[in-house]
Amino acid sequence: MENLSNIWQEAADHLLQTLPEAKKQWIKRISFESEENGAMVLSLSSNFYKETTEKNCRADIENTVSEIAGHDIQIVFTVNTAKKATAKTIQKTVKKEKTEPVSKNTTLNKQYSFDNFISGDNSSFAFNACKVIAQNPGTSFNPCLIYGGVGLGKTHLLESIGNYIDEHNPKMKIIYTTAESFTNEFIDSLLSKEKISSFKAKYRSVDVLLIDDIHFLQKKDSTQEELFHTFNELYDSHKQIVLTCDRPITELTDITDRLKTRFRKGLNVDLQPPAYETRMAIAMQKCREKGYEIDQKVLEYICQNVNTNVRDLEGALTTLSSFATLVGKPVTLDIAKEQLKNFIVSPAIKNSDISIDMIIHSTAAYFNVKEYDIRGKSRNKNITLARHISIYLASELTSYSLSEIGKMMNGKDHTTIMYSVEKIKSILDTDDSVRQAVNTIKSELLQS
Repeated sequence: MENLSNIWQEAADHLLQTLPEAKKQWIKRISFESEENGAMVLSLSSNFYKETTEKNCRADIENTVSEIAGHDIQIVFTVNTAKKATAKTIQKTVKKEKTEPVSKNTTLNKQYSFDNFISGDNSSFAFNACKVIAQNPGTSFNPCLIYGGVGLGKTHLLESIGNYIDEHNPKMKIIYTTAESFTNEFIDSLLSKEKISSFKAKYRSVDVLLIDDIHFLQKKDSTQEELFHTFNELYDSHKQIVLTCDRPITELTDITDRLKTRFRKGLNVDLQPPAYETRMAIAMQKCREKGYEIDQKVLEYICQNVNTNVRDLEGALTTLSSFATLVGKPVTLDIAKEQLKNFIVSPAIKNSDISIDMIIHSTAAYFNVKEYDIRGKSRNKNITLARHISIYLASELTSYSLSEIGKMMNGKDHTTIMYSVEKIKSILDTDDSVRQAVNTIKSELLQS
């Protein structure tokens, strides 16, 4: 008689290797429960997980299990509330308990780890690269630059690297800091020779340097000079350097070329806004971590409509949970729509609230160009791209006609405006840097 438990183990291993990241989150929650009249009974820890897994993964599971068994096997999902779905792991390795050493790296936020980062198609490359870096600091992908819009997980991955290294190599000296803090420390150190020596010794003696938001260094020439020498010292000593930025390094216009060259030496990876399935997995994890009780239909509504970034998604969940706690009743779909009207921007609200001036201002800030240059006739490559993106976003986010947009862009004709819109549309799917710019600027506009 065939052993359905072994068949499930093999099927689960195969599914975890072949399914998209978003679906893997559901497979990991399943436990083999029993065999009943030839059917395979699989359990999950709640009705929500059961219904969502059936909806998203039943066909994948049935096909894989039947293929391994050599004949059709019926799959039955059940809820086992007496244990958590993680009680029986479907992975072959078991984590051994160990006493965590007291960390000397007090700048790290321990809430960030690889275990609680939900990786989807938008972030799997960056996620896997960061894990490799953490496992082999100073030898793989050094330096590494992670770039992407606000709220997409750059800081989470950066600090996860530090926390992983701190746990597995506690003797390593790790510094996590922001570019703003690095700048302020450097300015303070200029007050005396002792302070500048101490500053240099601090940053040039680390094993792992993690710097968040390096776009803040633009136009800060002296700080860039100091970071350049710090970078060289660490790189030549095979120390790990990981940086984050809100855009590709090539789009930072006020960073010196020699520093850009250093940043480009290693691996540059981007983070994109998560797809619906990944947003659902993230929302479920946030609810589990914080004890939120939100109906599945409400979660689906949130994840279908809040599609800018993870930070907004978490904000929507917190808003609804707070409402339920204060009012003392569960959140219905109608209540969710009312409470989240500031998170979920309808086309009508977009048309009335976002102006072309706002679009040009945000685009100019992103590309570090003058607003009047975007409206003007400059043929500078960076300014031309900013102009095309401004016009494209104006057509997407406002109710103005192309002719009206042209009038507000210093009298540009309809044909010129149409060209800019089509130009951006044609390269959005093929040019990562343009897609990143459009997504970041749009996200900032919608949040404002």
